[in-house]
Amino acid sequence: MITIEKIHISPVKSLGLINRDKVYVSKTGIPEDRRFFLLDDANKLVTQRQIGKLTQILSDYCPNSGKLSLQFPDGSTLEDTIVSKDTVKVIMWGRRVTGDILEGSWSNKLSNYCGRSLRIVRTHKPGATYDEFPIAIMSKSTIEHISNLTSNKKVFESERFRPTFVLSGCNAYQEDEWIGQKIRIGDQLKVKVVSRDPRCVITTLNPMTGERDFDMIRLILNDRPNLNAAYLGIYGIVDQAGTVATNDKVSIS
Repeated sequence: MITIEKIHISPVKSLGLINRDKVYVSKTGIPEDRRFFLLDDANKLVTQRQIGKLTQILSDYCPNSGKLSLQFPDGSTLEDTIVSKDTVKVIMWGRRVTGDILEGSWSNKLSNYCGRSLRIVRTHKPGATYDEFPIAIMSKSTIEHISNLTSNKKVFESERFRPTFVLSGCNAYQEDEWIGQKIRIGDQLKVKVVSRDPRCVITTLNPMTGERDFDMIRLILNDRPNLNAAYLGIYGIVDQAGTVATNDKVSIS
């Protein structure tokens, strides 16, 4: 039986992942996931591609209270009710994303940690900042298979690949067989699988430290040669919204 083993989100895009036991998934994805993103002084998007150690910061967001918290690796925490000011527009994966820059101590704390000027932006609409599609899925067996390719020299965590859902009960690469099909997760959620997930340079970074520690792209391509990209995991769009919890059953339509 295929089930949900982990649910990953990151309220601030490109910060470290946190786990949820239960989430609501709307037509545009998990509403609090990637609700915020980072900009530099030139209004350019900043991610782990530019600053790997962003992964060491954990964020949490409660839409009901309007509070955002950031936890830094030294143990310090910044938590406050969100107050926003200037509106900005950014092009992200060919989409125009609009949001409001947060006022308060957010920018100073982040900028001091990263050594460059950064600002946090809250999008006007949930689900605006995903890369290509709102749902990313990988099986635990696929991750274990990738680890085995290193002859047990490396054990990779699911956080390195930043999926929304990690599945158990699958064979390695079994999720690839679902492209073009719909999967039901739990009693309500239906996801249409639309493509394989082309992996980027972030997979070469240690998800705990943000330091480059392994050529993941080469490892994938050696196992799965492809002229277009190093594919691992799948992308989906939400066909029917619903609530999902860990251990929920996954079935293929």
